[in-house]
Amino acid sequence: MAQSQHPHAMAALAFAVAVFLLAGAPGARSQQPYGSEVADCNNRHNDTGLLGYFCSRGGSSAPSCQTYLTFHATPPYSDFAAIAALLGADAAGLAAANSAASATAALAPGTKVLVPATCSCTGAAHYQRNATYVAVAGDTLFVIANNTFQGLSTCQAMQEQVLGGAPAKTLQARQAITVPLRCACPSAAQGSAGVRYLVTYLVDEFDELGAIASRFGVDAGSISAANEMTSDTIYPFTTLLIPVKSQPDVSQLRSPPLPPPPPPVAPAPTKKSKNHTGVYVGIGVAVAVLAVVAAVVAALALRARRRRASATVAAAGGGVAKKGGKGKGKASPVFTSGEVSVSISEAFSGLSDIKSSLNVFTYGELTAATDGFSPDRRVGGSVYRAVFNGDSAAVEVVDRDVSSEVDIMRKINHLNLVRLIGVSHHRGRWYLVSEYAEHGTLRDCLLAGGAGTAPPLSWAQRVQVALDVAEGLRYLHGYTRPPYVHMDVSSDSVLLAAGLRAKIRNFGGARIIRGSTDAAGERGEAFTMTSNIAGTRGYMAPEYLEHGVVSPKADVYSLGVVLLELVTGKDVEELESKGDPFAGLNTLARDIDGSDDDDAALRRMEEFLDPAMAAAGSCPREAVAMMVRLIERCVRRDAAGRPGIGEVAQHLLMLHGVSGDGWHSSLEHYRSSGANSGEQL
Repeated sequence: MAQSQHPHAMAALAFAVAVFLLAGAPGARSQQPYGSEVADCNNRHNDTGLLGYFCSRGGSSAPSCQTYLTFHATPPYSDFAAIAALLGADAAGLAAANSAASATAALAPGTKVLVPATCSCTGAAHYQRNATYVAVAGDTLFVIANNTFQGLSTCQAMQEQVLGGAPAKTLQARQAITVPLRCACPSAAQGSAGVRYLVTYLVDEFDELGAIASRFGVDAGSISAANEMTSDTIYPFTTLLIPVKSQPDVSQLRSPPLPPPPPPVAPAPTKKSKNHTGVYVGIGVAVAVLAVVAAVVAALALRARRRRASATVAAAGGGVAKKGGKGKGKASPVFTSGEVSVSISEAFSGLSDIKSSLNVFTYGELTAATDGFSPDRRVGGSVYRAVFNGDSAAVEVVDRDVSSEVDIMRKINHLNLVRLIGVSHHRGRWYLVSEYAEHGTLRDCLLAGGAGTAPPLSWAQRVQVALDVAEGLRYLHGYTRPPYVHMDVSSDSVLLAAGLRAKIRNFGGARIIRGSTDAAGERGEAFTMTSNIAGTRGYMAPEYLEHGVVSPKADVYSLGVVLLELVTGKDVEELESKGDPFAGLNTLARDIDGSDDDDAALRRMEEFLDPAMAAAGSCPREAVAMMVRLIERCVRRDAAGRPGIGEVAQHLLMLHGVSGDGWHSSLEHYRSSGANSGEQL
């Protein structure tokens, strides 16, 4: 998560940069600070540039300059004319900059647009481009800055310039507001280095600094310097200044397309065109017979190998602790150093890869680490807490085939996905050794907090857990190769580790998903079909349960149910016990969006929340309203109406930064823009 930047730290950084430059360092001089605290509306961040990029930063003295902004087409801003009207740009010039023949041609949702603009230094000593916006019912400065304008402005800058720094209470419908759009002009040093434009680039959900630099044909170091960045970490809903030496092209906003599939191999030309059907049939029959013979031979060889392995184990002593000894009887391993169990060899074709990425434990090591699988070490189900060299780990005993699950887990590496440490196999059972989560499952934590047997999770902790789960799924959907969907997300498959950070487990039902890409290289909807329906009751998406459709949107649905449990404090069984588990959610979402009775909507919202949160700290009602709208979208029956996991993660990241003094405090108007602004939160 983004951390607040302390003024003293920034001063030290500025001093270090100055010393570096005076020493004769090459390259462009750093100009503007990177502001990542876009959701912290109640605090001013002069040092991080969230009130506006500085006119005099880096020695720049240009009163104005030509620049470019970026924007994503989204309803109701779905063509160049609508985008131009919102941003105060010229529609024809906007269409021309994007190589479009018409300003009214419809744009696909998410299309990235290059917006030419004039950037000027204002009386407040900030560079900006002013746009005029007319508020609709339910708008807040936060919603306008981060949703409507997608981060091209900040709630801090709007509060400073629109309200003169006064705390925001409510915005009236049809109230005209001046929105300061973020832009900047090159510094003197950048101009000397040939930089002509500073493109205000909106950070997208999967963006990385190096990839952005590559698309614009610039060095990543020049972007870091232009934004005074101390690391390569960037965040959605923030802006980066990209120093370019020539006019940018809209193609630079698009991700590079995936490489094309290899061309099919053409059959070797034949000299004669006679009909050889009979020959082909004969060859096919011969191949089939040989395959059957080979299978029989392999089966006989496999049986012989198993008998030899069993004899070896029996000779070693059986490997079972003596009855009644509670782990004190000596256990013999199924395999020793340099000798691997036949069952493991059979399960994993790439055994050398398994051994290079995972520990292969002996059964004796597991019994010693779990005190003979003592009931005192059981932490739930068939999972035991083990201790290896003083470090805790979890050992799960399973009877199913785990080859695909192990293959997935050994390839993934993410903070919010449980890490597999090693495997073992003994007498038909598998043992999976993974990292230990000291706070157990999210389901148990919520039930314990509701029963008063454990401290309840605060609102901030619940949002953090939700964000952790979303980030783990986003990694699975978009960063693994090939991409996977989890297909069994539930409050029982979410573990809480140190610091109450969430980690997803249970990858036994994960499926490979392959999507398509369009000509621009953008990823399309990915799905597959299955007749093997498996999952946890109450969390399975309707299209998966009824038709076997497997897609990332199924994980979004399951996550929506988990979010509902987090907000209400009720598990899915309790939610379903009264009929439609989403009836109260849908009613509340409609009240938030369209009710004229704010007090009644507030009472219903308070009744909807987990009562345990009242004793756990602040619960900003603006954030609760946004969470309700997000959950309502995630659990829609129509998969096409659900957001993607990247969008869910973005909104949870915004919610993570919303602060307040408590449930009864008044921030801005707590309602989101709802139906009056499309699907935005």
